[in-house]
Amino acid sequence: MVLGNPICHGIKNCPSFIWQGGLVFALLVSCFIGLLMGYTPLTAGEVTGVLFSSGNETAASEILWSLRLPRILLSLSSGMGLALSGVIMQALFRNPMASPYIMGISSGASLGVVIVVFLGLGRTVLGTAAMGLGAFAGAFILSLGVIAAAGRRSGDTTYLLILGVAMSAVCGGITGVLIYCGAASSGTDISMYWLMGSVAFAKAGPAAALFILVLAMTAFFLTQSRILNLMLVGREGTLPLGRDLKPFFKVYLLLNALLVGAIVMEAGLIGFVGLIVPHFSRRILGANHKAVVPAAVLFGGLLTVWADILGRALIHGVELPIGVTLAIIGSPLFLLMLVETAGRRVGEKS
Repeated sequence: MVLGNPICHGIKNCPSFIWQGGLVFALLVSCFIGLLMGYTPLTAGEVTGVLFSSGNETAASEILWSLRLPRILLSLSSGMGLALSGVIMQALFRNPMASPYIMGISSGASLGVVIVVFLGLGRTVLGTAAMGLGAFAGAFILSLGVIAAAGRRSGDTTYLLILGVAMSAVCGGITGVLIYCGAASSGTDISMYWLMGSVAFAKAGPAAALFILVLAMTAFFLTQSRILNLMLVGREGTLPLGRDLKPFFKVYLLLNALLVGAIVMEAGLIGFVGLIVPHFSRRILGANHKAVVPAAVLFGGLLTVWADILGRALIHGVELPIGVTLAIIGSPLFLLMLVETAGRRVGEKS
């Protein structure tokens, strides 16, 4: 068991400001490394010179401000946001397998974007904002479906998890049909960008806006750590205490839809982050969301920043989308999670 590891015990018993400070430092170093790497390598001196001076425009400053900083900020924001979403969903459904990807929220957002592109709404007065509205609408509608199901099958988290997987499959099927039918005539082939997950076309303004949204959501859910802890007990366990969690359940799902929709709009479908990061954060730090929320957010940012770095460095001259790199990283971690969970259950039975 992971919690039997003395390193994990040490982290868990360490004052929060120490390990949080260490994670922030590691995140800053990782972002700096990400600024150095790319098709045109930059030196540490060039990067620091551009960041901390207001000199003349150079090739290095153009590369840094127009390309590298936006993509690092977008990968950081996406990882932090998806990890936070995973923490919320795993608490709501009391299941370590719950995540925005598996529950269909990400697929709903992606379907919303594809419908907007398929109908040509991006060429209206709304412009690219139509894609954002489509992403949020898709995530919102899927969340409403989960909320309606939760009202009918209160407390049955397994049913809700299966429903989410089914809705994800349906959204994926419709998305595939729209792309196949409309690729040649309406430019829907662009939607493959969202399906694979990529930060290659990040823009500074939207990336900064997403980062601010993620920070605001993180700050809010840090204030909700007690309610999230009660979510793990379940509605049947908190009702005798005079606390009905159902209103919180709905509000959290709607906020989660906004968060996931914004991430999918900018970076596309990115899996595994919302699944494995919250799980391992809980395994290391325990179930208290006062510690789990900041840890998962920082770990999520670290994971996606390094996934972007590896995507640029693994194959010379080829840039792997961040969704592909995360699938390569996340698959063995997911298998490890399954093996560990199965081993723990066997140990409990024996």
